[in-house]
Amino acid sequence: MSRSTITAIARRVGVSAATVSRALNGAPGVSEKKRREIQAIAAELNYHPNAIARNLQGQRTNTIAYAVDVSDRPSTDLFFFKDFITNLAFHCADYNVDLLIHPVTAGEQGVGQIERVLQSGRADGVIITDIRHDDQRIRYLHEHKLHFVAFGHDNGIYRYPYVDVNGEQGIYRVTQHLIERGHHRIAFLGLPLAYYCAIDRRDGYFQALRDNNIPKNPEYIIVGLTNETEARIAMEQLLMLPQPPTAFVTASDMLAIHAMSVAHSHGLRAGQDYAITGFDDLPMSQHTDPPLTSVRQPFDQICKHLIELAMRQNHAPIEAQQILLEPELIIRDSS
Repeated sequence: MSRSTITAIARRVGVSAATVSRALNGAPGVSEKKRREIQAIAAELNYHPNAIARNLQGQRTNTIAYAVDVSDRPSTDLFFFKDFITNLAFHCADYNVDLLIHPVTAGEQGVGQIERVLQSGRADGVIITDIRHDDQRIRYLHEHKLHFVAFGHDNGIYRYPYVDVNGEQGIYRVTQHLIERGHHRIAFLGLPLAYYCAIDRRDGYFQALRDNNIPKNPEYIIVGLTNETEARIAMEQLLMLPQPPTAFVTASDMLAIHAMSVAHSHGLRAGQDYAITGFDDLPMSQHTDPPLTSVRQPFDQICKHLIELAMRQNHAPIEAQQILLEPELIIRDSS
């Protein structure tokens, strides 16, 4: 809240702005009766002491919030989410800090939910993921100079601290792997293009085709997939083409696993009748039948860097550090 709100409280109570600030921040020199009166007026005006301002005074919560977007998260992300949370918690324990899981929705409402968790003093900073076009969270947090770090880049309008994985290069490499195995009819199953990571992965597929003089076939490109039903419908559609693809690049392991299930129902076996690849390299990917070729996201490094950046922001202002990690191609029997 602004200085003008503190001044308004001071006028209502008949004290100085400095007294209001001391009362709301638990500082000595204010009677208990006056403190309660000030707190009541502050509540009436919906005023929350700014958590960042308190941090500058050394009053930290030793807690990092992870703002989980629950509005339209693809169900294909659920196993990714489990691994991500596990690694975040592990590295929070390393730094002896608490992790607050804070569910938020998209748009302006989600921005308000993040603002409240910071202004209420429950967390020193926030981690955000699922970066979208014109992401309102980044704009708000950056313009208000609040402590945050993101898993994912945007279009470069704002300079903010983030950790990301080179998804474009990862998909490029796995598509190149399929081409080297002799495939030219290669399909792509992708995530919603509202997310930058989805665009990066699609563009890696496109670049590999261009570099090998393979024309794009619009019938082979299906994006915007968010759940098992959509993935299965997409795979059925591809298999029913007059000239179906001989290989499938997917933007997540779960999309690949659903697609493999559909192919199996048609009597097709991955690695023999067709090739298929995933992205993430979730633990289950090595246990599919056959084991799934995938692009490994280094979850341990991602989460370690996220927590490190969040902690460094809380202790001293730093330049917005941006870390881009390289994924690893894990070749298994599905390709």
